[in-house]
Amino acid sequence: MSVKFFNSDWNSLLKTSSLVLILKILGAIGGYSFVWVVIKVYGSEAYGLFEVAFTFLSILGAISKWGTDGLILREIPNLNKVKGWGFVRRVQSFVGISSILFAVILFSSSDILETFFKDDGLGFYLRITAASIPFFSLFQIHSEYLRARKKWLLYGVFQTSFFLGLISAFIYIFPGLLSFYGPMGFVLIASFLAFLSIRLYGPLFHKGWSSLKKYASSATSMFLTGALFMIMSWSDTLAVSYFMSAEDVANYRVAFKIATLITFTQFAINARIAPQISSLWSQKKPKELQSVIYKASLVNVVLGIPIFLLIMVFGQFLLSIFGEEFETSLNVLRILCFGQVINALCGPVMYLLNMTGNENKARNIMIYTAILNIAANIVLIPHFGLQGAAWSTSLSMILWNVAALIIGFNRTGIRTLIFWR
Repeated sequence: MSVKFFNSDWNSLLKTSSLVLILKILGAIGGYSFVWVVIKVYGSEAYGLFEVAFTFLSILGAISKWGTDGLILREIPNLNKVKGWGFVRRVQSFVGISSILFAVILFSSSDILETFFKDDGLGFYLRITAASIPFFSLFQIHSEYLRARKKWLLYGVFQTSFFLGLISAFIYIFPGLLSFYGPMGFVLIASFLAFLSIRLYGPLFHKGWSSLKKYASSATSMFLTGALFMIMSWSDTLAVSYFMSAEDVANYRVAFKIATLITFTQFAINARIAPQISSLWSQKKPKELQSVIYKASLVNVVLGIPIFLLIMVFGQFLLSIFGEEFETSLNVLRILCFGQVINALCGPVMYLLNMTGNENKARNIMIYTAILNIAANIVLIPHFGLQGAAWSTSLSMILWNVAALIIGFNRTGIRTLIFWR
């Protein structure tokens, strides 16, 4: 396949992806600033407790949405503005009701979970988290709508990392104002801002939300894929919290966040092409779709591999930015980097499956991988500590990427691996 690097398709991909990437970089600066500020102001234990609480927020938020965010990304590109917004409002109604239910469950079980994880103070963090679940779930639904409509500037702004940056500056300048709430003050303020941003776009609820029943099968498959991916992404954090200490959670999460720099650009590229995959597949244009996938994969590799090499060489310096105690996680960081670089090399495999009507295949991949990941964490962490968690995460990531790569090609004929021509 010959590729012209300056044709209109390339220009469109790079232009919109660059905008999302710039916003992602700004958001990442905010995210890493938040980690640094919280550790410096409140200590690594407080940051560890925050990560555990944020894990529950992420998992329960995903369950509350039940795959409807994936439905928005797949359906909206094929609907006009009026029908599309009506669809989103029905989704918001469903997510609003379900997220309140899970918020009540988490709030009620916060003390039990604190005892289970043996982390004093975790219950307080979880109660604040519970109050935030509806706001964040609805906020993410609206973010996916903006993404499906290709409103890249607003989509980039509507990312959690921007709020992290704002709150980190607030904490650094006025540490005493949030001293009682600690880093969870971020959740309180961000929830309020998220609610205001959604309200600007009209009513939250729609009486016809029950009409979503016809999408139940697809939504459930997407939910299982997303939820299992979320569980797999955060099970290591929960397992480290159970078997080890809050300080260990902080060490692990700092290493993990640095490793994700390898797939940093992949987020921007995939955000750009996900609605396009759905549109081109529905129009039965496989050649055009292959071209889009190839270009996206090429950019991921060209930018991801150099970052991988830089982290492998300068990893200890990057860890030292957050404090000397984090330098001991160098091997953990390097192990996590292997999983991330394979993720970058394989390309947008899950998006290809979910956006082409193969969400059931994506779901099955994640079921088997999540089971393996949880089992590996339980077995490896007690014997190998943080390195055991890192190996569990990286091996699971490699497994689901390779499986999705092969199944995606068998089902669609589209190759996402840049070296597979």
